[in-house]
Amino acid sequence: MILLIQLKLKVLWLTNSLGLAIDQECGGQSYPLTSYYVWPKTEAWEQLKLELDSRPWLLKEKKIQVLNLSTEIMNYWKENRKVKSRRQLSLYYQSINFININN
Repeated sequence: MILLIQLKLKVLWLTNSLGLAIDQECGGQSYPLTSYYVWPKTEAWEQLKLELDSRPWLLKEKKIQVLNLSTEIMNYWKENRKVKSRRQLSLYYQSINFININN
């Protein structure tokens, strides 16, 4: 039996920062793969990349995909920090697990 491993970006959306973390999903279960990194207070993208690169069992394509999504959500946040609707974000970014919206 081959289990497909997926990477899922988790985002803690706040007015002044984003918390970014990655879960590994396998066999219907979700497991934390990284800690949360707060951006722009830290170099969250670089920290996520280092953590992903330290896990040789992950496919390069999956790593690139989740890092590209991280970049996209960071850019979106810069332009739309005041978004109040979790539903609005979840509809636009269906592959991201939004943990909190401006609380």
